Amino acid sequence: MEVKPESEQREQIEIHSEQFGITLREFGQESIGEIFSLIDRNRDHLSQFGDDTARKYKTPKSVERSITHQKNPARLRFGIWNRENELVGSINLTPDKDNPKRGEIGYYLGGKFVGKGYMRKSLLTLCDYALNKLGYEELYGEVSKDNLRSANVLVKAGFKQTEIKAKTIIYSLLKG
Repeated sequence: MEVKPESEQREQIEIHSEQFGITLREFGQESIGEIFSLIDRNRDHLSQFGDDTARKYKTPKSVERSITHQKNPARLRFGIWNRENELVGSINLTPDKDNPKRGEIGYYLGGKFVGKGYMRKSLLTLCDYALNKLGYEELYGEVSKDNLRSANVLVKAGFKQTEIKAKTIIYSLLKG
């Protein structure tokens, strides 16, 4: 796994996994059109379990604002590119405000890319980077109780169910 800086203004992180045939590239202005297009083509798919991605990004300008004026600059937001250099989804890592050694992982895929292993591979790649390069000790994901496919991705990546809430389940992965 190789990490390369991409931009001169602010170094964008790029994590390339030859093993998995994917690249996680931190969102930048050069990808606004691709990000918007992926979201726009998948609005129903992205909204089916209550995710607000489709609602938040109604125009390319809203995607641009989310990149240039992040609400949480500590959050790392990556596009997931496959071997064919297609943007297939997104995965992000948000540090816990009370514990910087703990972070939440969130993700989505375009509908036509579901079931092809992209998210599991992306999750494994980001977890390795977060735990071994960034010093995280715990990662977690919170999924809708109805989103069995997403929960299975976490389990297959080594996460364990740690908490059940009214509408969601939290899965955690500890370093070591």
